[in-house]
Amino acid sequence: MGLARVFITCATFATVVAITVAACSSPPVGSVAPAPPIDPTRLSHSVHAAIPCTSCHDGPRPGSHDHKPCDTCHRAAFLAPPGPLCRVCHTRVTTSPLAAPLKPYPVEDVWQTEAPTFSHEKHLDSAAVEREVGFHVACADCHLKDGKLAPPDHATCARCHAPEASPPGLVTMGQCTGCHAAQTQLRTQAQLIRGDLRPFDHPSHRVDRGGRPIRCEQCHDRTPNAGDGAHPAPSIASCVSCHDDSDRAPDTVRMRACGTCHVGREQSIATLAPRSHLPASEKPLDHTIGFRTDHADAAAQNAQRCATCHTQMSGNAADTCDECHQTMRPADHRITFRELDHGPEALAHRDRCALCHVESFCTACHVQRPRSHGFPGTYQLDHAAAARENVIACLTCHVDERAACSGNGCHGTVVGAPKR
Repeated sequence: MGLARVFITCATFATVVAITVAACSSPPVGSVAPAPPIDPTRLSHSVHAAIPCTSCHDGPRPGSHDHKPCDTCHRAAFLAPPGPLCRVCHTRVTTSPLAAPLKPYPVEDVWQTEAPTFSHEKHLDSAAVEREVGFHVACADCHLKDGKLAPPDHATCARCHAPEASPPGLVTMGQCTGCHAAQTQLRTQAQLIRGDLRPFDHPSHRVDRGGRPIRCEQCHDRTPNAGDGAHPAPSIASCVSCHDDSDRAPDTVRMRACGTCHVGREQSIATLAPRSHLPASEKPLDHTIGFRTDHADAAAQNAQRCATCHTQMSGNAADTCDECHQTMRPADHRITFRELDHGPEALAHRDRCALCHVESFCTACHVQRPRSHGFPGTYQLDHAAAARENVIACLTCHVDERAACSGNGCHGTVVGAPKR
C-alpha cells in the first residue's frame, strides 16, 4: 500500500509539472494573430499621390494651422456640419473643438504608410560618412532629444540633409522619395511590440548593476548590418549576456524569471524557459543526474520540447535521437557488453538494438569467426563442452543443427564419431 501511494504521488507530481511547463512555455510561432484591417478613417496617400508632399508636410503636422492646407481641396467639407472627414485627424466627430482632441501624430498602429527606407548600415559606416560630410554619427545623435530617448523626425534628419547643409549628391529634405517608399506595410517588431511583452524601459538600461554604461550596440548588435528600412529587434542572446551575469544584473531579473519581460507569467520550479533564454551552460530544472537514463519516456511524449534545445536532432519522428545515440553509447554498453551481454539483450529487446544498429551491422560481425572459437583448427577439440552447455549459441550461425554437426566433414564422416 505504501509503495502504491508513492507511485500515485509521483504520477500526480509529474502531471502537475507537465501542466505547469505547458502553461509557461512560449506559444508556438504560428500562433500570431492576423493583423487587423487598415483603419478606413486614415488618410489615403495613394489618393493624394498627385499632390506634392511638401504641399501638406510643411510643418510639424499637416493641417495643424486652421485646417490648412487641407481646406484648399476640402473647403466645402469644412464649411458643412462636422462629418466623416473630421475623423481623419480627430478622435470623434463633434461641433466642440474641446471635445474632439487630435489623434496622435505620427500615427502609431500596426500599419505604416509611406514607410521610410532609412539604412542604418549606410549611416553607421563611419569611414564612408566621414568622406561625404566630414564627420560621422552615433546612435545618440538621432535617437536622443533633450537628453531623452525620442524617435527621429524630419528636424533630426535636416541637420545633415537640409539643402544648405548637405554635400552635392546627397539626398535632401525636399526629395521625399529618397527616404520614403510609396507603400503600406506592417511595422516591424522593433517599432511595435505586441503580445504579452512588457514595454521596454530604456532609461533603466543605460548603466548596468556595477554602474558601467551599456552602449546601444551591445543590444542592437544587428542594426549596423541591417538593410534599408530595417531596424531589427535586439537578439535574445544580447539580453542573456547581461541578465544572466550576476556582476551586471541582479538575480531577480534573470532570463528564467518570466515576469521580468512577460505579463501574466511567473517563475516557478517547473517553469521551462526556452533554450534561447538560457546561457549555453544552463540546463532545464528536470535535467537531473538521472535524467540521462530516464529521458526516453519524456522524449517519446514530447519530442518538440527536446528540440527546443537540441537543435541538431533529426526532424523525422523515428530518428530524433540519432545525433546523440550514434555518437554516445548507451550506459549499459560497457567494455564487456560485446562479449558477454549483447546476445541476451538482443534476444530480449531486438527493437531497442534496431534504434541504432541496422541488420547489416549485426551481419558484419557475425559472419566473422567468433573469438571463442580460437585459432582455426583448434576449436574442433574444444567445442563439445560449449555445445552441450548452450547449443542455442551455436545455432546463431549454424542455422541447421543436423547439417551443421553432421555435414561439412564433421560428425557424419569422422571415423568413430558418435552418430545422431
